[in-house]
Amino acid sequence: MRTADALRTLSSATGSQRGLITTAQASRLGIDRTTLTRLTASDGLVRIRHGVYALPGSESDLHQDVRGAWLSTDPGRFADERVDDPDSPAVSHTSAAALHGIGELIPSRHSLTAPTRKQTRQPDIRYRQAPLTDSDVTVVDGISVTTVPRTIADLAADHTDVEHLAAAVRDAVGTSQADLEEIAVALEPYTSAYGHKTGADLVAALLTIAGPPSAALQTIRYAPATLIPQMGLDEATTRRLTAAVHGMGA
Repeated sequence: MRTADALRTLSSATGSQRGLITTAQASRLGIDRTTLTRLTASDGLVRIRHGVYALPGSESDLHQDVRGAWLSTDPGRFADERVDDPDSPAVSHTSAAALHGIGELIPSRHSLTAPTRKQTRQPDIRYRQAPLTDSDVTVVDGISVTTVPRTIADLAADHTDVEHLAAAVRDAVGTSQADLEEIAVALEPYTSAYGHKTGADLVAALLTIAGPPSAALQTIRYAPATLIPQMGLDEATTRRLTAAVHGMGA
């Protein structure tokens, strides 16, 4: 295939992958390794990792590095063929937290979880073997990733220090991807390791450490008349709390 035709084919086929293509995917499109090599030599493609290439303009993708790693774990299928497949590896643990934008952990390697045992020679990828249900996996920017509650549970299972776990919970509360009840349920198996009896107790302790998300503080400050009555408190406590919140804004 001529390089110009190959580039047009790649451009039309990689929309769901932000301009990334694997060698195996290119082969499905009728583009062989020799053509990929010619395109790379002429700056028509950039090799970003073993078996993964990027089209010009794809460098604006903020998630390019983890996207490339994820694509390389199931290189024969396109992203839209695997995002709903729990048998395909999903970004997880600290990598998932970074993709969700929760917490302060910076992953040193890309963590991916799959229900079957997998190995790789790529030093920046770490596989975890664990079951994944449909409710454990979501899609962020076209990438399969563990949900926020599952991600937080995985961090707890990895014995993440309490300050970093607290930051992840705080940030998660500020998103629309999980609520505190879901997070508390997900943390139930790990409460004793952190010195608590229930997931709800652990979540409360973590929020005490990290502080509430700014959105919660703004809600309390600007809409106490809406929020406080829904807390199920007795009338006297409701009056005292309302007065205290109004006093904070004075």
